[in-house]
Amino acid sequence: MAEDEEADYSNNARLFRIAVSNVLRSVAGSVSENEFLEIFTILKSKPKIVQKLHKAMVKELYDSMNDDVEEIIKEGDLQENLTKLAKLSEESTKFDNKQAWRPPGDVKAHMRSLDAHKIKEVTEKLEKQVNEIERENKDLMKTIVESRSRIRATNDNVMRILNCAPVVMQQLENTCKELATSLERLENE
Repeated sequence: MAEDEEADYSNNARLFRIAVSNVLRSVAGSVSENEFLEIFTILKSKPKIVQKLHKAMVKELYDSMNDDVEEIIKEGDLQENLTKLAKLSEESTKFDNKQAWRPPGDVKAHMRSLDAHKIKEVTEKLEKQVNEIERENKDLMKTIVESRSRIRATNDNVMRILNCAPVVMQQLENTCKELATSLERLENE
């Protein structure tokens, strides 16, 4: 019966099944008997039982994975899809002598959209607008920096004047007192 099923499959499907089966066999047998024995330490005294149990588990794991793959192959119509792929592959190799059409000249130019000219114009227009806005921003930033500099200078002058004001006031008061004293002397004379 297995031979009848094998006959129904194409070469690609058989190769696929063999490859997957080999991978599953190596996965199933990836745990050695020694590692298996280390896991089941209770059975160390009975190595033949460990050997039989290991073989049974490897076989069960392999059979289970193989059954799952067979089910996937049947559900996914793998046989049919591989047959279609083989036919397409054969058809593509039939016309090797014919030259395929190629666009003349620059291939990249032919692959561009029909709206490429419009897109290019709009892009250039947007770039000009961005450059103009950036220039305006640069001018505004320069004006802001100059204004801030003037404000700092004015603020420094005001602070200097305010710091000097008590001294000047004291000098004016002293001068005023001296003038008042001088005026009194003149009046008294």
